[in-house]
Amino acid sequence: MTPKTDLLGRPLSKDDQELLDLYARLKTLAARSDLPPVATANVKQAMVLLWNACSDLALLYEEPGCD
Repeated sequence: MTPKTDLLGRPLSKDDQELLDLYARLKTLAARSDLPPVATANVKQAMVLLWNACSDLALLYEEPGCD
């Protein structure tokens, strides 16, 4: 479920919502065990880069959780 506000209580824009959706999709993809290792590594890298944007925009507060 996508939140309706950022961490500061401001309403999310469509762009904010899209960023959060993309991050969630990458997080789900990174958790899969059936991907080739190179795909998993690149998905995790993309997830962390998107996490940086979401965190900087105060859209979420969590660690990306991928080693």
